[in-house]
Amino acid sequence: MIKNQPSQNSPFLLAQEEESFDYKKFVTKIISNWLLFLVSVILFGGIGYVYKRYATPNYKIKAMMLVSDDKPGASSGASGGLSTLTDISSLLGVPNNAENEAGILKSRTVITNVVKDLKLNIIMYRRGRLKTVELYDEAPFLVNITYKTDSIQGRRYDVKIEKNIIHLINSKDDIDVKAKFGETINLPQYNLEFISKPNNPTNKLGYYIDILSVESAVENLSKAVEVGLTSKTTTTIDLALEYPNSKKGEAILNKMMEVYLKDNITNKVQIADSTLAFINNRLYLVDKELSGVESEFEQFRRENKIADVDEQSKALIGASTDFQKQLSTLDVQISVARDLQNYLNNPNNKRIIPGTLTIDGSDGLSETIQGYNQLLLESDKLGMTNTENNPYIKNLDSRIENFRNIILKDLSIYLKGLIVGKNNLQEQNKVFTGKIETVPALSRKFLDYTRLQTVKQDLYIFLLQKREETAISKTSTISTARIIDSAKSDYEPDKSKASLVSMLFLVVGVLAPLGFLSLKELFNIRIISKDDIEEGSKIPVVGEISHNSTDNNLVVDGKSRSIISEQFRGLRTNLQYLLSSDKPQVIMVSSSMSGEGKSFVTLNIGSVLALSGKKVVFLELDLRKPKLSDNLGIDRQNGFSNYIVSTSMDIESILKPTGFSENCFIVSSGAIPPNPSELLLSDKLDHLVRELKSRFDYVIIDSAPVGLVSDALIIEKYADITLYIIRQRYTLKSQLGIVNDLVETKKLKRAYLIINDIEFKKAGYYGGYGYGYGYGYGYGYGYGYSEDVKTNDGWSSRFKKKK
Repeated sequence: MIKNQPSQNSPFLLAQEEESFDYKKFVTKIISNWLLFLVSVILFGGIGYVYKRYATPNYKIKAMMLVSDDKPGASSGASGGLSTLTDISSLLGVPNNAENEAGILKSRTVITNVVKDLKLNIIMYRRGRLKTVELYDEAPFLVNITYKTDSIQGRRYDVKIEKNIIHLINSKDDIDVKAKFGETINLPQYNLEFISKPNNPTNKLGYYIDILSVESAVENLSKAVEVGLTSKTTTTIDLALEYPNSKKGEAILNKMMEVYLKDNITNKVQIADSTLAFINNRLYLVDKELSGVESEFEQFRRENKIADVDEQSKALIGASTDFQKQLSTLDVQISVARDLQNYLNNPNNKRIIPGTLTIDGSDGLSETIQGYNQLLLESDKLGMTNTENNPYIKNLDSRIENFRNIILKDLSIYLKGLIVGKNNLQEQNKVFTGKIETVPALSRKFLDYTRLQTVKQDLYIFLLQKREETAISKTSTISTARIIDSAKSDYEPDKSKASLVSMLFLVVGVLAPLGFLSLKELFNIRIISKDDIEEGSKIPVVGEISHNSTDNNLVVDGKSRSIISEQFRGLRTNLQYLLSSDKPQVIMVSSSMSGEGKSFVTLNIGSVLALSGKKVVFLELDLRKPKLSDNLGIDRQNGFSNYIVSTSMDIESILKPTGFSENCFIVSSGAIPPNPSELLLSDKLDHLVRELKSRFDYVIIDSAPVGLVSDALIIEKYADITLYIIRQRYTLKSQLGIVNDLVETKKLKRAYLIINDIEFKKAGYYGGYGYGYGYGYGYGYGYGYSEDVKTNDGWSSRFKKKK
């Protein structure tokens, strides 16, 4: 039965219809390359196992902190009109929140202090036969380092200890020194000193020491540590770290929390110290002013011998008491505001503005002052590790200047409001002043001294109270955070990553052969499998011939029972479905180029047809490189070309027996002509074909390749069927376009494909036509044989392949 036989109305097109994924082809490809998959899986699986077995797993270390989310709140202040000037909750800094503290906890400043305190840029390893192990306190020595330069390059040193002698080696820097414990080892970038720890045993295989720059160690630790809130509704912070040494990982997280808490308290103490210094300075000035007013008042009373105020003065003073208190409060507020304004107007004053001097009725101004203080603190921290030219420092200074200008602008507006309020009170107080004018001058002056003394005394008491509050707050300063859970590692190391990598290696072991086969198929330009043909052409395949592993070109005879002979018998059966049995048939055999086995297939098709009792004649019309006669060991002289150009030769003179079958004859090509195409256009060819059809059941024409010359297209009109030969691993995929185009343009009618020289196992050719056999032969032949004919005794040797 013919495979891929199209309907009569279906054109032979190159374009293939879109098909779904061919699972059968996929599975068959895997099975046919099972050894490649097995080797790949074993190889990559082995690599994955070795990695899992010897990779250093990490311990998961966790810790937890609780942050107090401070909120500004009201508190009792000084007595009288000064009670609303300050908020005690703002004494020691700006409000805190968990998100800000989590950011500070992982800040570069904190990480740098941890690296320096624990010397994390010096990493020690114990050498093993298959892997190294990072050490911490279990190392038999400590390493002290003294830097010679600010920037160093990372280096690894090989350390061996023999009889308390340190042997330090680094081949990159050509370092090979020996020293005793406690001696200084002078190196280009730094000096090292090894301190012995006698209680820890020494490893015979030695140690490795990695010395990194502090910047590199900080970068590595920043990437390794994870800091985040437990949830959005809580103020607890989770710290996590994966590290190969559990003790060292715990020490790192504990040190991070310790440094953070220490810095937190230091910041609060710094604010308190700044506030105390400001208050003490103001107390000194106010004390001098109050002492001067009291001295003048005392001298006034003594000189005028005033022991008491007359009843009228007492009444007036009592009536104006409320106004005096309000004016006193405004004077104090104006004085504080002006002090702050003078303090900020001086560019050299870059100290923190005391939070105690916040101003009543101006919450926005208080918040701005708190923001200004926070920026100053951040600038002080970064200034310790960065230069003034750092872009971030410059940006921070610009923000500080903006905050200072905003505070000055708000203070100016606030002062204007206080002055307006004071003017209103003074206008109201004029009524009492007019009445006081009737009082003796001594009483009026007494009232002035009393008022001035009251203002200075209230300001002095206010400052004293704030100094005590600040001193108490400083001595009882606690951090805004506390440790809930100290760092603790898991009991067992986490091997999930190693298992995942091992599994990935196994997956790669499966995918690598698939990728290799896919790339191989992608870059292959020659026909390898039947799928290449089915994807490139709609022309039916009428036969599949496996590789001929023998030395004979004639593989079909009456006694042959080989697989290849059975394949030609199957081809004969298929041809019976395609050809009419009631009249002679002409079969033309062609291909794309020389070397595809056209003559080999022609010879064996004729032989297998002759075995069925049919009379067969070979017509060798490949006039450029004839090989059929050579394969049969027959002289090419007196052949077709001689017949065409001769006027006296008849058919009997060119018809020759093949020798292997009495039913088979051949008309050889004759002498190679200079004009093959013109000979094929001769009318004598038409006469020759009609004469041969009258004498034989089958006329098999061995034509020239259609991909090279047009000879086959000239004689195609005589053929009832065209067999187009495709050779596995030899014919180019692009050459299918030749036969497709010829069929589509109807230059070849009734064309069918024969796949030749199939090596099933080697090339992955599967699904053999009609049989499903798999072979592994080697086969090679092609055009270009010597034209000299060599004959041998015995007909079987006449069909041996040319080497």
